[in-house]
Amino acid sequence: MALHELMTNAIKYGALKQPNGHLTVRWRQEILSENGKPWLHLDWKESARGCALGAKPQGSGQGRELIEQVLPYQFDAQTTFAMEADGVHCAISLPASEHKVTDHPSIA
Repeated sequence: MALHELMTNAIKYGALKQPNGHLTVRWRQEILSENGKPWLHLDWKESARGCALGAKPQGSGQGRELIEQVLPYQFDAQTTFAMEADGVHCAISLPASEHKVTDHPSIA
């Protein structure tokens, strides 16, 4: 849901609405040394090269609420959400499943 919200807002209001808009999405998995558990890190960065997107939105929409409140509450995620001059910059880190695809019972 969080990715859907980010993408929808980028297209409707953000950098991807601009003709020169750009989106960079990076992710990586990391094993935390203190507990040996895997975490997934996602970095979402919008930019409209050479132009500011205008006034920063006031308040908090449902997508932002999902990212800043629901993900930390339900999944122990760590999140940041910033409205920068050229677009949204959002980072989400959350515990990842330790199960491997080969462990799934329906895979022979």
